[in-house]
Amino acid sequence: MFIYFSRLGGKIKKILIVTKGILLTMSELSELIEINKKIVKQNAEIIHLLKKIAGEEEYVEMKPQGEEFIDEAPEMAFDDLLDTSPDVGEVYFIDEDEDICRLTVKNNENRVDNLTGSTIPTNIACQELVANKSIELNQPISEATVILNLEQSDNLPKKLRMCYEHGAKKVYLPWSSMTQLIGAPDTLMKLLKLDFYRTDEMLLEKVFNLSD
Repeated sequence: MFIYFSRLGGKIKKILIVTKGILLTMSELSELIEINKKIVKQNAEIIHLLKKIAGEEEYVEMKPQGEEFIDEAPEMAFDDLLDTSPDVGEVYFIDEDEDICRLTVKNNENRVDNLTGSTIPTNIACQELVANKSIELNQPISEATVILNLEQSDNLPKKLRMCYEHGAKKVYLPWSSMTQLIGAPDTLMKLLKLDFYRTDEMLLEKVFNLSD
C-alpha cells in the first residue's frame, strides 16, 4: 500500500491511497471498510440463523470489534401452511414482504392469494412460468414445494426458516443465492431440500423432471 499527500498552502488537501494497483481516496477507503464490516456482520447472522434452523448447538464466536451481538432468534411456531399438495396450476412462494402466497392459474386467469398478509405481490413471472407449465403438462408440482425468484431470495436465512416452520420440504432458488449459504450446517439439507437453477429452462426441467 502506498499513500500520497497533496498539499495546498502547507495544508494537506487530499490523501490518495494505492493498494493492489487501485487508487482510492480516504473517503472511498472508509466506505469500503464500512461495506466490509456489514458483510462480516451479515455473514455471521446468516450462519447463526441457519444453525438455528438446523437445530445445531449454539457456538461462541468472537464478534467484530464495535459490532453488536446477534440477538437470539425467537422460538419457532410450526404449522402446515406449506405442507400441501398443489393442484395443477398452483405454485407457493414467499414474497419480498415475507408473506406466504399462492399463485393459481385457471382458465387463463391468474389469482394470487396472500395467505399471511394483505398486500398482493406483482413480481410473479417466475411462478407464472411454472404454473403455466404445470397446466401444459397437466402435472402439479411436488408437495410442500416453494419456488423463489431472485428478489424473493433476499434475506434467505429468514425465508428458509419460514419454509421450515410452515412445513415446506423443498425450495427452488436462483443460483446466485447460493452465496448466502456459505457456512451453513450440513444438517440444513436434511431439513429442506434446496435445488438451484440458473435459467428459467433449468427451473422447469428440475420442477417437472423434464429430460431431453
